[in-house]
This record gives sequence, structure tokens and C-alpha cells, in this order.
Amino acid sequence: MTLGRILGWVLIVAAGLIASAEGIAAVASGAYDSVATGELWTLITGRHPFIGFSSHDAWSETLGTMLLAWPAWTVIGAIGCMLILLCRPRRKRYEYREASMRFSTLRH
Repeated sequence: MTLGRILGWVLIVAAGLIASAEGIAAVASGAYDSVATGELWTLITGRHPFIGFSSHDAWSETLGTMLLAWPAWTVIGAIGCMLILLCRPRRKRYEYREASMRFSTLRH
């Protein structure tokens, strides 16, 4: 769980750096040209991303193409936020039980 949170924060920082770099490039050139997720994937892996990963080819191809066309910082930031939310520390079950017992005794 801790590794997931750390990876989530690393992805959010990376998304912030990518967004900052795009902002600086937009101010310098006068035009906004974002780095698409598919372009970043190709730069990192050296191969074009494979999209057809499910039995519903039309749905996965449309969704995959749409996600790969988004700016890279939005997709990376969203994945980082999901990791932070999914890997957050949770209270133990007995703590919930104790809290509900305190609340029920206060109501009577």
C-alpha cells in the first residue's frame, strides 16, 4: 500500500513537470502544442502502443485511441490520483465498530 501511494505521488509530480514544460513551451512559442500520451509512450518504449486488448474491438479501439490522444500530463495525473486513492490507509474494522458504538450510546 505504501509503495502504491509513493508511486502515485511520483506520477503526480511527473504530471506537474510535464504540464509545466508544456506551459513554458507554449509561452515561448506562442502556440500550445501538447505532448500526447501516445507520443510519450512511443518515446519511452520505442514502439507504438497496442490498443486491441479486449474482445470488444470497436469499444477498446475507440477508448484507447481517445486516451492516447489526450495530453500526457492528464493521463499520468489521473493514474497517480487513482493510485493514491486506492492505496490510502484505511481504519481497522474494530475502529469502525467502536465509533458506531460511541455514536449509538450518545443517541440514547
